[in-house]
Amino acid sequence: FVFHVLNDPTHTSAIWAAQRVPDDHVVVIANMFIIREINVSDSANFLYSDNMFSIAKQHKLWAEGTPFDFTRVYSDGEYAHKYYSGRRMWGAARLLAPSLGLRPEYGNLKTDAPYPFSFRPDRHVAPPDFFRVLRDWYGGTPYD
Repeated sequence: FVFHVLNDPTHTSAIWAAQRVPDDHVVVIANMFIIREINVSDSANFLYSDNMFSIAKQHKLWAEGTPFDFTRVYSDGEYAHKYYSGRRMWGAARLLAPSLGLRPEYGNLKTDAPYPFSFRPDRHVAPPDFFRVLRDWYGGTPYD
């Protein structure tokens, strides 16, 4: 599971959501929420706090009857500047699943959701692959 948590408006409780990662997938969490649309009818793959919807509705962050995108509703977006998180998400995907053909450019990571929550790597991932992702500096790309 990926678990995201933030304090509620009273600072005495929390708002949280969790999404199961498929067994054959990886996720990239680069200092930003990544859980998107919450499927309330799928309790095997999505868990969330009882106050998640009511607080979003109360603060006019979400309208009942529309899809609930946790990141769009509760995330502050990318920390520091555009591409701070998204470029790292793209970088990991380009190394582990180049077949996805994900693009490094996007409009707004918080609202556009250009990258999937999780993805299946093109081949088995071993510890050296994780080291390669963590050491990556976008070598051989325009961002090198």
